[in-house]
Amino acid sequence: MDQRRGVPESTDSTSSTSTRRRRATMLRRVDGDVAEWRSSMMCHCGLFARLYTSCIEQNPDRRFFECRNYQQGRGCGFFKWHDSEMGERAKDVINELPGHVENLNDRNAGLRTMDEGGVARNVEDNIASIYANMRKNERRLKQTLFALFITWLFCLFLLCR
Repeated sequence: MDQRRGVPESTDSTSSTSTRRRRATMLRRVDGDVAEWRSSMMCHCGLFARLYTSCIEQNPDRRFFECRNYQQGRGCGFFKWHDSEMGERAKDVINELPGHVENLNDRNAGLRTMDEGGVARNVEDNIASIYANMRKNERRLKQTLFALFITWLFCLFLLCR
């Protein structure tokens, strides 16, 4: 094994390269960090290639391998897609998801404020005031009916005299 590069030595460099690339599907976490994965995919520098997730509209959430030193400007230019290309409909759906999630979060926040005292308590208060008005109106109706009854009795008394 070549200690400098960290790859198995081989007399046939072509078979070594193809073997490294075939092992690219073996992934595991590094230091418990979800964002960083290590694979047996090696870049041209001899380092483990880092697995990234694309965030661009043309390839949403598509994973790819890239040289670890790329962002420092001294990488070897290694780049390889890990995931196969998606269809146009799948890309459109994935690109629309953040908007749907944002709408659902806004709606959820609105419902939580209603539940935490906003509209829910207002509805209970409205029901209580409607019930109080109903009882007040029942009393007025009884008083009006009593007055009407007394008026009829008075009219009957006058007619019978």
